[in-house]
Amino acid sequence: MKLLGKVLSVALLSVSATAALAQQEANKLRWASTPAITAPDPYYNFHREAMLLNGQLVWDTLVYRNPNDGTYEPLLATEWEWKDDTTLQFKLRQDVKFHDGKPLTSADVVYTYNYIANPDNKINVQSNVNWIDRAEAQDDYTVTLHLKAPFPPALEYISTLHAILPEGFYGEAQAANVDGGLIGTGPYVFAEFVPGSSMKVTKFDGYFADSPKGLPKLDEIEFRTIPEASTQLAELMSGGVDWIWYVPSDQAAPLANRDGLVVDPAETMRITFLSYNMREMEGGNPLTDKRVREAIAYAIDRETIVSRIVGAGSTAIDAPCFRTQFGCRDDLTKRGYDPEKAKALLAEAGWDGSVTLSLVGNASRDRAWIEAVAGYLAAVGINTDVQLLQWAALQERVAGNTVHLSMADWGSYGVNDVSALLNNFFTLTPDDMARDQELSDALIAATKTVDQDARKKSYDFAVSRIVDELYWQPMWTNPATYAYDADLAFTPFPDENPRFFLVGWND
Repeated sequence: MKLLGKVLSVALLSVSATAALAQQEANKLRWASTPAITAPDPYYNFHREAMLLNGQLVWDTLVYRNPNDGTYEPLLATEWEWKDDTTLQFKLRQDVKFHDGKPLTSADVVYTYNYIANPDNKINVQSNVNWIDRAEAQDDYTVTLHLKAPFPPALEYISTLHAILPEGFYGEAQAANVDGGLIGTGPYVFAEFVPGSSMKVTKFDGYFADSPKGLPKLDEIEFRTIPEASTQLAELMSGGVDWIWYVPSDQAAPLANRDGLVVDPAETMRITFLSYNMREMEGGNPLTDKRVREAIAYAIDRETIVSRIVGAGSTAIDAPCFRTQFGCRDDLTKRGYDPEKAKALLAEAGWDGSVTLSLVGNASRDRAWIEAVAGYLAAVGINTDVQLLQWAALQERVAGNTVHLSMADWGSYGVNDVSALLNNFFTLTPDDMARDQELSDALIAATKTVDQDARKKSYDFAVSRIVDELYWQPMWTNPATYAYDADLAFTPFPDENPRFFLVGWND
């Protein structure tokens, strides 16, 4: 049996190497991820696979954010200027063509921004666009973008999430494209889409040479939906795909020992947090007592969870934000692991263990993370009812005020400003379990001025308030463990955006 296993293992390696070599010779990249994509355009999705990865291959933005140093560089726009606190003006390149040969003009940019800014069109992530008022053309290559109010991180969104579509892209139906007509200016041409299953793009030979994205290195990129992580791993090892991500930590170590594969656990901007419900609930809510919230924080050994369960690429954090985001700070109250202090706080609060706290988590994350948290709480006398839910169901429980604790995460869509994180959860939205008017006012105020000192002052208050009052217990940064063929030239970035337009096969 041992000999047979060894023979099979050698055979599998041979098949994998042959398949990978074939893709390298064909200059093709095949990658897989979990979500089933129902619409391939970048505006009617929650999934990064379509919003970012496919979006930035097929389409371009006005501005490019260099992932190495965060600087903004010309892309479809050659230059831009703040005319006042709510007005941005862009000069467009005059040598860009869409994949169908039509030249890019102001009409396309105006169409894109006026479409996504219209709430009637129901772009999936409204916070990405709801600060835009309208766009208007000054001439064929000059566009003015009007904001509803000062919005300092505008260029972050413009450079990352606002793909420029051709005029009339959504047709008379004014609805998401599922097939056909998916025209962009990006380095790759949309070629094929099977809803819920796969997408394919091919090299655009007419891409403009001095784009900061660079000329496309691959002839073809194919995406496949593979829901099960174990199946993704099997496909990678057999040479069926060349690149996968979010490899479970318990499977990453043995995979790293295989010849011809790279396993890279990289830190991301995505942070995990434990959110406390501060509202009155039917039957009472013990979390309105700060001592109980502090007891929970002291009961959890985040460092051990990170080192033993979450794994390489993760860091325990004390701030409710990622360190590179504008407005983030780390000189905050720190609550390390101290189970005796947790028990003392519970006793002081009159905790008798008669209440079981509901604890919900994101079903797309590792169950072991939330089970470890529940285990530490049980050790100090706090029983929990743990449920892993799909994101929409988790949000429904939070909005419905039927859960005590929510363990979730947020990646800010790679936007290096805390508004992309905290404003989603602390501005009296349905996801806001704190319901703190003063905190909400501070966060909203920071989005309405371009005065960086004033913004920092508002964020200093907001970040400190969240930690001091324990509306959130910051947990850790999430790693994204990538696994891919060793001959693939791939570099991960903390914004959790795999830029396949930079990827090619090594010579």
